[in-house]
Amino acid sequence: MEGLKLMRIRGVLHTPSSLATTIPQPDLIPLIRQRRSAQAFSGKTSTLPRDTFYAMLSALVPASNPVPWDVWTLPIRLHPILFVHRVEGLPAGLYVLPRHEAAETALHSAMNPDFVWQTPEDCPAELPLFHLLEADARKAARTLSCHQDIASTSSFSLGMLAEFDAGLAQGAPVYRHLYWEAGLIGQVLYLQAEAAGVRGTGIGCFFDDSVHEVLGLQDTQFQSLYHFTVGNPAIDTRLEMLPPYSHLPKERQPCPQ
Repeated sequence: MEGLKLMRIRGVLHTPSSLATTIPQPDLIPLIRQRRSAQAFSGKTSTLPRDTFYAMLSALVPASNPVPWDVWTLPIRLHPILFVHRVEGLPAGLYVLPRHEAAETALHSAMNPDFVWQTPEDCPAELPLFHLLEADARKAARTLSCHQDIASTSSFSLGMLAEFDAGLAQGAPVYRHLYWEAGLIGQVLYLQAEAAGVRGTGIGCFFDDSVHEVLGLQDTQFQSLYHFTVGNPAIDTRLEMLPPYSHLPKERQPCPQ
């Protein structure tokens, strides 16, 4: 198959899409320039519409999103575990998003057998999102993320579960690849949040062993690799907000849109 790049995803061949040049895309430049990390969230105003939540998660599924996933030519190995706090029309609790079909089976076998694995109400058919447990997850999310409020005062937070053992069995460089994938997931969520009028931020401090315990994981087949959270930001007026690339000389700054 000359000129066609194929990559194997846990035994499934995946072809990077060529649709990126044929499907109209929104103007991402303003979103990229305004993209910031939230320092805190307002729990009282962080309720997110369900359709917006679904749209954000759909952007993480490579099979239905040529941009930016057409540039990712490595296996898909990361799958979000979501702590949903404030999404209209969705029960609070624990959810999972297997990002390829084989991962659903593997996660189902590896995690707590009492999880219900139900498709949420009005979830798009192309979005492989499952409700695992109904609960007020705010305290757990905060504790698991090193007792940081940003994990509980947001609309939702998540951990990125990596296919750890199977990945590293293919060589030490895969460890770096897992973090590249986590970074791309994070950047997609940043832009999705900005487009929705809210804001996101990464969470680098978390208790991975405790995350595994909550999920019922017994080994390192799946490993919590990075966390993220999205909600309505509480702006700290003591901080000065500078335009993007303001540190560059005038002749190197981007032209205004």
